[in-house]
Amino acid sequence: MKKLLVFGILFCFYGNFYAQQEVRIPFSTAISAHIVKYNMKMDAAYRENDMERAKFLFDSLVTNHLNGTYLDNFTVNTLKEDPFSFKEFEKPLFLITYAAWCVPGIGEIPALNDLADRFHDQIDFVVLFWDTKENLKAKSKDYSEHIKLVYVDEKTNLDSHIVNKLKHALGFPMMYFTNEEKKLLNIQKIETHHSSETLSNSYNIHFNSLSKGVSLIIADLDARGLLDGEENAELDDTLNPEQNKSTKKKKKDKVDKDGRTDEERRIDEEYEKYKREKDSLNNNRK
Repeated sequence: MKKLLVFGILFCFYGNFYAQQEVRIPFSTAISAHIVKYNMKMDAAYRENDMERAKFLFDSLVTNHLNGTYLDNFTVNTLKEDPFSFKEFEKPLFLITYAAWCVPGIGEIPALNDLADRFHDQIDFVVLFWDTKENLKAKSKDYSEHIKLVYVDEKTNLDSHIVNKLKHALGFPMMYFTNEEKKLLNIQKIETHHSSETLSNSYNIHFNSLSKGVSLIIADLDARGLLDGEENAELDDTLNPEQNKSTKKKKKDKVDKDGRTDEERRIDEEYEKYKREKDSLNNNRK
């Protein structure tokens, strides 16, 4: 009996030990294994102008093969500081890959700046330009001080084999969201819209798109107990202002004896008024 007990304890110990040894698959390895087949299917979808199919293929590649992998460490340059490696970012990462010749929506950078100003304590916001120092310098004044602007010039970068996978495999502009260990939580394309879109509409489109990545990172931090309840509630108010405003309003509304709030009574009254007018119109026609 004692032997069985000892065996059981050892089995549990080693089972837990090996279960905790996560196999860390680099992003470059995962993308190399699947990119050829992915590109063939994407080419077929584009030839048939099947954008829904193309979106499905991208989402499937990210969900099934790239999420959970780890961004490769490589060296980047800045305008004023010495070159440094990606592993030096200590917080979860909100990474956008870009180039100076990309034309952002009119509200894209303002929306990103607002999110970075609010969440830079929890997240490292990084915009990586596949470009030269001169081209980045011309763009730098548009961005918040809480966004780290870096660039990679392939002519001089020594990590070209990794850069090739990150730059050319999925294209850009692209967004990568990771935890503090650079484990990929998700990858998304930048939302695009017509250049004639107003500043207000463009800002809202981009804020809603970009905030999904922030929400994902914040949710991951919260799930691992790295945010306290008060901080999480405050962050949620920033990311979902309209939803929370509506929820709070409902809580403040008085409830009548039928269990309806003021807003629900108003909607019911409007509907009854609509029905009376419609019935009256039908009777007149008869």
